[in-house]
Amino acid sequence: MASTFKVKALVVFFAVAALLTGGYAHGKDHAASVFDVTEYGAAPSNRDNKDAFLAAWRAACGSTAVNSTLVFPKGGTFAAGAVRFEGPCANGGAPAVVIDGVLQPCAGGGGGGCRLSDDAWITFSGLNNLLVTGAGTLDGQGHRRSGKGKTKTTTTLLFDGVTNSTLSGLRLVNSRGFHVNLRRCTGIIATGLGIHAPADSRNTDGVHVAFSSHVRVLDSAIGTGDDCVSVGPGSADVLVSGVSCGPGHGISVGSLGGEEQEEEEVRGVVVRNCTVKGTTNGVRIKTWPGSPPGAASNITFEDIAMDAVANPVNIDQRYCPHGRCAGAGKPSLVQISEVTFRRIEGTSRTPMAVRLLCSEERPCTGVRLDGINLTCGDVPCRYELSNVRGPVAPGPGVRREEEEADVASGGSEQLGRFTWWLPFTVRG
Repeated sequence: MASTFKVKALVVFFAVAALLTGGYAHGKDHAASVFDVTEYGAAPSNRDNKDAFLAAWRAACGSTAVNSTLVFPKGGTFAAGAVRFEGPCANGGAPAVVIDGVLQPCAGGGGGGCRLSDDAWITFSGLNNLLVTGAGTLDGQGHRRSGKGKTKTTTTLLFDGVTNSTLSGLRLVNSRGFHVNLRRCTGIIATGLGIHAPADSRNTDGVHVAFSSHVRVLDSAIGTGDDCVSVGPGSADVLVSGVSCGPGHGISVGSLGGEEQEEEEVRGVVVRNCTVKGTTNGVRIKTWPGSPPGAASNITFEDIAMDAVANPVNIDQRYCPHGRCAGAGKPSLVQISEVTFRRIEGTSRTPMAVRLLCSEERPCTGVRLDGINLTCGDVPCRYELSNVRGPVAPGPGVRREEEEADVASGGSEQLGRFTWWLPFTVRG
């Protein structure tokens, strides 16, 4: 209860703070503090509205009005190439940004002077107390990408170096890459989002967090062709709660270790009160083989409902999704420790309900399975542990059989220091 109250208090605090510095204005100062992009030349069409968007932004960002607001009105579809809304703004805050219309990239991506970058389509950078909200849609038009040549994996919405800010209510669909990327941010709440892309669209993570701290991803419906939420390198104090995930690859910490220069430490991640349906993974931690030294610690997955999920509980330190990895065959050097999977219930569509494949060079430590309550159709559920150091507390209903001499011959080869492939039958 105290934790729930704290989260709600944070939502109220950040939302009110954002509104005080950039919400809707009322009264006689309304006209002076609302900056409608159509008044700066933007029009619903396929042409690039980037210049009009930036002109309206400069006016809103430079305004000394207390409640400066940038508005993308409903009733039309506005096209634009890559656009970057940068701070700092007047008064040290940022305008509220209200998106009620539909925004999409210019037709063709780069024709007629319209350009999309490999990084991001819409970027907010160097801002404090920003509120981005509305009933509108950011349509990345990823489903119209050509299959010829190299395809850009452009993030739809990037927060870069943003602090004490809120993203709420928007619908994001069909991104060419990540739908939302929170990078180098502190104190961000992303709540009430609707994020959707085809199940076969690659690299279309719903919300990706990297090099950021004190982040909350709350009460959102996410279904894509990749992770619904992914917590990447350099992240600390991240809460994911109330997310409905599927289709996609589940909710993940990682992948970690893909780049030699990455700040690999991830700590203090909590995923709770989420529903995962029809995904290829449930909740997992993943690191690349041959990855440089790093750490992922104090991670909790709890109160998760699984519905027809493959690989519901998963640690994978040999993550190589397309079979072509530079470090294949080499152990990951990311140390995973103090991980809890608690009260995870529902159905697995494969017999392997729990798979913890840790590094032979850096075995996992402090792993706890508590209250795992999964069924696997008409067959008993099983779980596999590899290179897990120390006792694993399996929770009620799990038979511990690693002391039996014939365990290794039950269908799994011996891998690394500790490997068991154990019967895991819960609820018959």
